[in-house]
Amino acid sequence: MKRIVLGSTLVLALALAAAFYWLFYDNRPPEDGTFPLDIAALRQEAARMPGAGPDSIEVETLYWVTVPRIALVTGTDWSDLIFVRNSYRLVWPDSSLIIDTGSDEPTAQHDPRLTRYDAAAWQRVQAGLLAANTIVVTHEHCDHIGGLLQSPHLAAILPKAMLNEEQFTNIPECTVWPDGSREGFVPLKYEGIKAIAPGVVLIRAPGHTPGSQMVYVRQADGREFLFAGDAASSLDNVRLIRPRSRYVMVFGGHEDDRDEVFRQTIAIKQLMEANPGLALVPGHDEAALLDLEKQGLLKRGFSVR
Repeated sequence: MKRIVLGSTLVLALALAAAFYWLFYDNRPPEDGTFPLDIAALRQEAARMPGAGPDSIEVETLYWVTVPRIALVTGTDWSDLIFVRNSYRLVWPDSSLIIDTGSDEPTAQHDPRLTRYDAAAWQRVQAGLLAANTIVVTHEHCDHIGGLLQSPHLAAILPKAMLNEEQFTNIPECTVWPDGSREGFVPLKYEGIKAIAPGVVLIRAPGHTPGSQMVYVRQADGREFLFAGDAASSLDNVRLIRPRSRYVMVFGGHEDDRDEVFRQTIAIKQLMEANPGLALVPGHDEAALLDLEKQGLLKRGFSVR
């Protein structure tokens, strides 16, 4: 009897250990497939629309959370990692474009990992949305699309939003469409890449969510950026080729197709290595964001009032 109990206990322990490894440490890449990221094609598409790219890029951080590093960077360690929720504003002399919108404070307060929320930043993002000519989001999770859908100015700003069909359909639980607000809205349909403003190109990248996309930006001065969204939440996702852990996908509900995200991570790393002047803007990495600010590539705070 003791042997049976010990044997059963050992089998259970091994099964739990294997599950724990699979959830947090297993970093095997997918066996096949690649994700296309062609810098020549992106540059050609960015130049397709007449006019110069944006002069500058501004950033607002709405809130901060602390998460275990291993959850967001597979197989690393259990130290705390500070993740930020941002909105970006591309600025031309006579126009502007918003990338991602954060979410409101009540939504942020539902996250037990929240350490700080900047209510003044929320107001500046809302002013930026009102002033913008175009609004895009990298994907349909609330910390990216929430500032749009939760806006008190939704009726005024929704016509300026370029949401793809999956983003328009897969609205997160943190918000709902107000009655009648979706009437007449036509989602953006495209495959591959699509220029939406001078120097700005959307890149279809389903994987993290069905509606995920990246954004390539070529400024008027020639400097280039890749806004990865949550294809790379952290710079280490790309630097180490270690995407999120499966724990986030299985229990967090924050990943749709991890294998495809893995392929995108590899493609981003290859693109960065071949083009060292290209600035990667990860989805939530505070340290990477501060470094981009230090280099003068991003400006803190929306200048619109």
